[in-house]
Amino acid sequence: MFVTYEEHRAPFLNLFGDDLTHWRTAELAFHRLWFLVSLSQFEPPIDGDSFGLNRTMLISKIADVEELAQMEATTNQLQLDSVMIVTPGHVNGTNRWKMEPLRAVWRAEEPSALGQVDIYETAEGVMYVDSVLDIPPKRLRKKILRCTFPLQQ
Repeated sequence: MFVTYEEHRAPFLNLFGDDLTHWRTAELAFHRLWFLVSLSQFEPPIDGDSFGLNRTMLISKIADVEELAQMEATTNQLQLDSVMIVTPGHVNGTNRWKMEPLRAVWRAEEPSALGQVDIYETAEGVMYVDSVLDIPPKRLRKKILRCTFPLQQ
């Protein structure tokens, strides 16, 4: 989740519509992983010419990224170009934030059967588990692949 403050509102004119707000700064509400998604959005052809728009989004929940992937699969108006996972140091084992290409998302059960957790697999094969119990990926059960993402060449 991202937090914005009124004093960080950018003084842009509403050239792209009244419902948009531009921000110079956004803060992370929690030190949790989040996602940077690059996509191409295509408008229906007008007079034979199609129009594409490249967009980059900061997304705090994997369900919202998966929704974009579902839209890509069911329409020809959206193409995911890349999905990056951004992890804080306590998740990735360093003392700093790290951004890596995301290859896949898995769902698994915790060994104590308290619930299900998401596992994020990077392009390098690193697995991050989104669990408050800090359970290593090898201890999780019944892994099911939920979604895969394109990797940039």
